[in-house]
Amino acid sequence: MISRLRLATRIGGAARLLAHAKPSVPATTRLMCQVPAQQTEDKPHEFGQFYRDVSSSLKEKTGETGHKLLAGGFLTYILSKEILILHDETLLAVVMFGTMYVVYLYTSQPIASFLDSYSQGILDKFNEFKEARMQFFIDNIKEAKEFEHFISARTDIVEILRENNAMALELEYRNRLHEVARQVKKRLDYQAEIEAFQRRNAQQHIVDWVEKEVVKSISPQLEKESVSQCIRDLKAMAPA
Repeated sequence: MISRLRLATRIGGAARLLAHAKPSVPATTRLMCQVPAQQTEDKPHEFGQFYRDVSSSLKEKTGETGHKLLAGGFLTYILSKEILILHDETLLAVVMFGTMYVVYLYTSQPIASFLDSYSQGILDKFNEFKEARMQFFIDNIKEAKEFEHFISARTDIVEILRENNAMALELEYRNRLHEVARQVKKRLDYQAEIEAFQRRNAQQHIVDWVEKEVVKSISPQLEKESVSQCIRDLKAMAPA
């Protein structure tokens, strides 16, 4: 009970000290006039932002040590009222909290960097896929525009195709005429060769028949006289 009275006296003295130490309105106004206003930037909410906001608001109202005295008084109050009992489990909780805080301090940055790099990799993959799809659609649009150009020139294309078909038909007609002429020439050459062969055979047959008839018409006496006449002619032709 005596300890509680002492604690209440200390808390009351601290409150009176805070009341005397609280700056007045003119002093606050003078300080605000002397200190240039800092531009506040909108920062993203981080872990512990609520604590910093409450601490800054308490600093504005009670001074630099007001929030610390408030925290100390609140801790003393819950200890005196035995709301928070100091025993092994409490010490274990404090140690665990401190350990977790230290682990958080040493591992938060690497884990955050790893998660940022991992999320950045996933984002890069999505961006690559998006760029690939965009390029695919751009190529399709270009092809569609080229196809529209072809459609606009369909009259010329049809005319060119018609001329190509006409030229192909003319070429086929001329090829067929050439083939017919070649076949006719081949047949005529064959017929001429047959006639020439028949003519040669007939001539050879006539020559053979005449020769055979001449040989048959020569008698032995005539042959002997012919030989004698040849010998006399040779002797007459010989030099004297």
